[in-house]
Amino acid sequence: MAMTPAEPSRPGRKWSARGGTTWGQDPFWSVVVILFFVLGLYLTASGALLVTRHASSLGLLIPLIQCGAGVAIVSGMLYVYGAHPRTNPTSASFAMMKALMVLAGIALFCGGAFGIIETTDFSEQLALALVSLFFLAVPLSLHLTRR
Repeated sequence: MAMTPAEPSRPGRKWSARGGTTWGQDPFWSVVVILFFVLGLYLTASGALLVTRHASSLGLLIPLIQCGAGVAIVSGMLYVYGAHPRTNPTSASFAMMKALMVLAGIALFCGGAFGIIETTDFSEQLALALVSLFFLAVPLSLHLTRR
């Protein structure tokens, strides 16, 4: 009597990858994602500083939209990479996003502390401090909650 091997028991994949790779593993798309994330960091920081410099409500709208779009890009990308089952939360792209965000927070903090970024008003200093705190606290909290 011949023995037949048992069928391999492996759970089916929940998320099928089209084309053999996911968008988080392809190096080209990883670079595009990182550049898009850097754009979001820039929009957030420059929009927040421009909001405090405009006194009129008409000049306030565009920087406010710019800051909101930057926060949406940054938060959305961190959420997608951190919580979506298709992306590995320990991927190189996610680690680079967190590292870039921390470096941007340190650069903003040092720029404000050493006077490299010109702030003349208390509201500008407060906006710079809040954006710097946002850039430093979010990646650190993501890192600590993953452990």
